[in-house]
Order: sequence, then structure tokens, then C-alpha cells
Amino acid sequence: MTLTTTQSKRRIVFIDIGRAMAALLVFYSHLAEPWVHAKGEHAPYIDFIDALTSGPMHMAGQGIGQIAVPFFFLVSGFVVTPIAMRQGQGRFTLNRVIRIYAPMLFTVLLTAVLLAANLHPPSTGQSQLLTPVTVLTNITLANYLIFPQVVLIPVAWTMIIEVIFYAMILLVLPVLRRAVWLAIAIELTFVFVVLMSRTHYSASYSLFGVAVSYLPAMIIGQIIWATASKRIPLWAGWTYGAIAWSLYVLADIVDVGRIDNSYNLALAFAIVCFLMGMFAEPRLKERPFWTALSERSYSLYLLHMLVSFVLLELLRPAVPLPLALLIVIVVTFGVVEISYRLVEQPSHKLARKLATRFDKPGSGKPKPQPPPPRDPESTVVMQRVNSNG
Repeated sequence: MTLTTTQSKRRIVFIDIGRAMAALLVFYSHLAEPWVHAKGEHAPYIDFIDALTSGPMHMAGQGIGQIAVPFFFLVSGFVVTPIAMRQGQGRFTLNRVIRIYAPMLFTVLLTAVLLAANLHPPSTGQSQLLTPVTVLTNITLANYLIFPQVVLIPVAWTMIIEVIFYAMILLVLPVLRRAVWLAIAIELTFVFVVLMSRTHYSASYSLFGVAVSYLPAMIIGQIIWATASKRIPLWAGWTYGAIAWSLYVLADIVDVGRIDNSYNLALAFAIVCFLMGMFAEPRLKERPFWTALSERSYSLYLLHMLVSFVLLELLRPAVPLPLALLIVIVVTFGVVEISYRLVEQPSHKLARKLATRFDKPGSGKPKPQPPPPRDPESTVVMQRVNSNG
């Protein structure tokens, strides 16, 4: 079997659907668990959904949305790796910094305003001390590597893991371009060393180790990409995948502070969903709804908890819960749309404009290029298995 390019689609549809569904699942679970259940509220439809999903899947503590986090990590490993190889260190760094930090800046500043107004944004139970320093450390995500932690945005813990993954790719990129198998081996070794040394140094290093403990999920996504694109043989993909899975489980054994014992199961479900999406990709068609929701998934992820929790605090108990939840959903998507149109889209355009300085100068006039995609993370070269090859 050989891999051939599919010209009919410009986007990876299962990635779009997966990102959209994952963001919606996180939104649902944060409404159901930390709000409705934690506040002692009662919503029969939430009880019904949880009875069919979170309970049977042993994720009642955090909700069915727990699958979304490892799915996002798998997506990052799968799509970001080839993007880094194509763009190079300078352009990749610029794109990642702008892509991550422009929406983060908006969200942190909005949180700071709400905190200053005493409107009770969501909290992890850690300090929400509002100073110029804590605002800056939260914008840069450095707060997740500084002990004691000041956490203004509870959901942003996954973003420091993304940043560490990007940094790791940058460091191994020269090796990755020459020998994918060796680069993955270096990454797995790095994770193992950090896990084994996490408690031997400072508290801040321990926090770094907690973030690193989630990297195996991203590396599994990277291994899937490398195997599917024939950068490594199938046997190597299985071997590396087993090692990455073992490292993810090892994090539980060495106790990196995970809330319950459902993390490994959530990753297993995420891997199954991801692989099912890959196999279904040839039959999937691009749809405006999934594309639009996928492109807004980052803003939705960052903002949903902030907007919904503040609104629910204001609306309850004066407004009945079903109506309050409806209002919250509408307003949340409104704020997400503002963030997407006024922050994300302009930042992506700026990144593409600045990235031209990293392009190699050619002789004569530059060749005309097609319009850039709105979301490069879902617009990599499409490939399918051709059984006739």
C-alpha cells in the first residue's frame, strides 16, 4: 500500500470534528461537575447524560469531558510535528508564540478585570492574587512552573504542557528531520529522566515534572503520524507507542498529583476515538459547522469556564437553572466569537505576515501562492491509503 495525496479536501476533517467535539465536551463537563453538582443544583438532563457517559466510563469525578484533554494532546503531536518540520525553527516559534499567547493575553486581562470587579471568576482553590507580576506570569504561563502557584485561569494548565512540547520539538528538530526514530527516542528518554528526578530538586522543578508527565500523550500522537506517514516502520510505532503509554502510566505510579485514577482510561478512550477518526477520514466531508467550531475551539476552551461561571453566579438562584444555562451558553459563544474575530484571526494574519522574513529569498519575483488557510493546524497535506498502490 502506498500513500497518495488527496486533492478534494484541504482540511483533515476528523481533526476538525474531534477538536470541536472535545471543546464541547469540556464545556459540558465544567458546567455539570464543578458547577451543577458541586453547587448542589439539580438538572435531570445532566443526570441522564452522566448516567450514560461519565458513570459507566468511570469518569464521574471529572466528567466525560476528561477524554477531551488527551485527545487535544494527540492532535498536537499528530499535526504540530509535520508543521514544525515544514516551517523550521524560526517560523514555527513565531507561529506558536502568537497562536498561543494572543488569546491567552485576552483571557487573562478579562479575568483580571472580573477579579478586580469582585465577580468571582472560577478558581482551582489556589491563590488568585492579582498583581502586575501574577498577571504577567499567567499570560506567559510561567505561573505553572513557579511555586507557590497563582492560577487565574483554571483550564490553562494544559497550555503550559503544549508550550513545553513545542520547545521539545524545537530542540530535537534537527534530529527529527534526519532520523524520526531517534528524535522520538530522545523525547521518551527526556520524559523518563524528568519523571524519575521530579522529587529530587526544587518545588518549581516538581511542577515542571507534573507538566512533563503529560507529554507521552502528545508523543503518541507524534508516533501515529510517523507510522502513518511511513517515517518509522509499523513495528517501531508499536514499540514506541507501548513505551509512551508506559511512561504515561508511570506518572501515576510515581504520584504526580493526578486527581483520581481515571487519567489512563481517558487516554485509552482518546486514542481509540483518534484512530477511528483516522480510518474514517476518507469517507468524511468538510462541513462549515465543524470547520467553524474547530477554528474557535481554542477560544472556547479558554473562555467557557470564565464566562459561564461568572454568569451563573449572577443569575442563580433568581433565574431557573434551565434558563440560566441557556443564557450562559448563548453569551459564552458570543464572547468566543468576539475573541475569535478580534484576537485569533488578526493574530494569525500577523503571524503569517511576520513569517515571510523566514522564507528563503529566491531569484526574480516570488511565485504566486494560494490564499493561506484560516487554520493551519487542520490544513496539512492530506493523505490516504491507496490499496491499489
